[in-house]
Amino acid sequence: MSWESVDALPAAQPAGSPYQGASQPIVARRARLSAWERARLFWRSTPELPSARAAREVVLTPNHLYVQRVDGTHQRVALEALHGRRYTGPLVVYGVVDGEDLALLLRRDCPVTAALDERFKSSEKAGLAPVVFQEGHAVALGLAIVAALVATYLLTEYRIESMWDRLHRGLYTAEVVLGVVGGFTAALAALSFLLFVPVHFRIDTLGVHRARGFLPWLHYLDPPDSFRAAVVSTVRATESGYTRHRVMLSRRAQGKRDLWVRSFSEKPEMVGGQALEEATALAQRAAALLGVPVEKRD
Repeated sequence: MSWESVDALPAAQPAGSPYQGASQPIVARRARLSAWERARLFWRSTPELPSARAAREVVLTPNHLYVQRVDGTHQRVALEALHGRRYTGPLVVYGVVDGEDLALLLRRDCPVTAALDERFKSSEKAGLAPVVFQEGHAVALGLAIVAALVATYLLTEYRIESMWDRLHRGLYTAEVVLGVVGGFTAALAALSFLLFVPVHFRIDTLGVHRARGFLPWLHYLDPPDSFRAAVVSTVRATESGYTRHRVMLSRRAQGKRDLWVRSFSEKPEMVGGQALEEATALAQRAAALLGVPVEKRD
């Protein structure tokens, strides 16, 4: 139930036999992309949704969704293969079972998206709100500030010109050389903290979307069928005395590590209290969106 290649999009007035028009009547048609829309799609391009695979023109029939892509290919997918949608900025993304997702720029009064919206409103998951949260932003900002201060001090204290002079004289371990190298290392560390430590999570009917970076730039998307269950794992720390409840998503593929989602901690005297309830509620919401059961591990 994935994409299949076709020769062309259905025509509004098909040539040849009049029975051709009755076999695939057009429900809605989406006009071609404008130059401004193509520029916006290029700016929003990601490895999962490259701009070259964006839809240039879309035709909706009672049973299929036909797409002409920017790279010139023509494809169609059965409507039964559409399993969810997600709004990301100016885009609406439709999930496809065993196939690449389809991203469309939001347009006012678009007949195709309006017809698809009516279809999704009748599904069981239509009323489920996505799970959205962020992790590591405060830690990344704090570490980046400390590293930036260290870099500023070292690069102010030791001049690059003096470093080159020492290097030309063969003094590779001179204080000024180590100071400049340490300054640039601290600056690189500050940038790395901002680029890789923060994580944006979004769990919806299309799967689990993760984006790393203070300003998201490194994207990962795991489809719903890659997960087996939502797991609540309880870990009791003997030294600190705290009990930690971890919410994870167990993968179907053998040998792949479970995807950590979030942790909730509580004191020993509060075991079984609010932290466990919050972890269980998060696991249940994720399980409902992904269509998997909830498991508990001690």
